[in-house]
Amino acid sequence: MRHNFPAIEALEAGGIDPSDLARVAPAVDPEHLLVREARPWFERIVLHNAAAIALPYVVYVRASVYTRPRRQLTGLVIHELVHVNQWRQEGYVRFAIVYLGEYLRGRLSGKPHTAAYRAIRYEVEARHHTENVLGQ
Repeated sequence: MRHNFPAIEALEAGGIDPSDLARVAPAVDPEHLLVREARPWFERIVLHNAAAIALPYVVYVRASVYTRPRRQLTGLVIHELVHVNQWRQEGYVRFAIVYLGEYLRGRLSGKPHTAAYRAIRYEVEARHHTENVLGQ
């Protein structure tokens, strides 16, 4: 069994035209960016309860999610590719500082984890772009 695949596979399985992704994530080439199955240690240390995480050059997906049919991963992959684009356009250090800073400000203001996470500007943007690409 392969433990990674190019992101384009999830887009094609969901009937997404790559040019639609290019409008919202121009710095990402889905034919070359890999979606990888996260190892158990990575799930415990990094993913916690998240389904996936985007880093500047790869997307890691929880094993239980990774094994789903590619069509079921389309929205998740689009969302994560938007984050890859954000990493690249904002710069790695700035993206990490803003992302974590907004989350911590939310938590310190009394928001529960999910509300603080959902309020991060990068998450808001990724959800918006994902909905647009999916035509929702």
